Amino acid sequence: MSNLAWLDCVGFFDMKLGLDRMRELADRLGAPQKKLKFIHVAGSNGKGSVCTLLENGLRACGYKTGFYSSPHLARLEERFRINGKTVEEQRFAKAANQVRSVVESMRGEGNGPTYFEITTAIALVLFAAEQVDFAIWEVGMGGRLDATNIVTPELAVITGISLEHTEHLGPTLGAIAGEKAGIIKEGVPVVCGPLPEEAFRVIAETAAQRHAPLVSAAPYSGPVRILRNAQGRASQLLMLDGAFVELPLPGVYQRNNAGCAAEALKVLAPRFGFELRTALSGFRNADWPARMQYIPERRLIVDGAHNPEGAEALAASLKEFYPEKKFHFLCGSFADKNADGVLRSFAPLALDFRFLDFDGSGRKIHSSSELAELLRMINPACPSGKAELETSLTGLPAADGELTVLSGSLHLCGEALHFLNLL
Repeated sequence: MSNLAWLDCVGFFDMKLGLDRMRELADRLGAPQKKLKFIHVAGSNGKGSVCTLLENGLRACGYKTGFYSSPHLARLEERFRINGKTVEEQRFAKAANQVRSVVESMRGEGNGPTYFEITTAIALVLFAAEQVDFAIWEVGMGGRLDATNIVTPELAVITGISLEHTEHLGPTLGAIAGEKAGIIKEGVPVVCGPLPEEAFRVIAETAAQRHAPLVSAAPYSGPVRILRNAQGRASQLLMLDGAFVELPLPGVYQRNNAGCAAEALKVLAPRFGFELRTALSGFRNADWPARMQYIPERRLIVDGAHNPEGAEALAASLKEFYPEKKFHFLCGSFADKNADGVLRSFAPLALDFRFLDFDGSGRKIHSSSELAELLRMINPACPSGKAELETSLTGLPAADGELTVLSGSLHLCGEALHFLNLL
């Protein structure tokens, strides 16, 4: 059985929070985490974008980087990047085989690791074998009990906090912040993006208790210049550290992400002896799919916003980058997401909605009829209907000058980008 087929049998969405099993798995593999320098990044929204900015910034300074992220959009290997590129199949297979033998032993003892624990272990083995200078280490969910939290990083970063995964992380911003704050280690600096007051208070208290120097990035308020290339793809120029920095990731929300990443690099620069301006220049090479990604030949915008905060941020970005415009929306949502809040942000910008019954890989989704009923309660005059993903994408572009937005689920965005051969 191939490694990918073997992993599929583990159960993609199985969850067992706690660190003991992950620590044992890593120890049996020779504790590869002790050979690496980590930048550990948690957050409700924005952590992937901040990670890719950090990774590009460090590479611009000549460092070799590893970047572990989740979930993947179409292929498992996307979770593992060496110097910005998805790991080669042969290298992945070597690391996966090493981890697999240990996992099978633990299973035989009745202590089998989860899918996410296994992929986290593969990342540790890969990055140690490649002797990366920095591992950019993205939390899967929460922080305190997340499998990634067996490391002691050089820096902890908390990008943003909103109500998410409340069944696992708690019902309030303060409770969720407490889980995110679990990545803060004794004496290790921490940088946070703009946070709600209730959440920031918890982060600050935890940092103080652990003698961890805290830097809080302010909301971005500097000048912005929006640029478009010949194909219509947008980028933006931001003022960071007193100079304009090109950011190819469009979206109002990316400005705070860039500010958070810049503060993180500012903390690291004097310690490791690199030039901050050089690191910030690397932002121009950042690429993070399904985050307001524009596909010109389809006149399609793909964004993985799947909670109310993400949808609100996307809506604000659509208003700024495409003023006075309305959009066709293609939407799908997992059943555990607040689809009502997402649709409330999108509805004022919609020409119409088409709701998708997509393949959730065994995870329950909101049906197209459920989403249509939610929309009727929000805006009964807005046209809507059921559609198939591949048929809808094949039918693009829409009428001349019109744009379509695909959103509501990162998993759905992955299916779409895979169908369009963009992954």
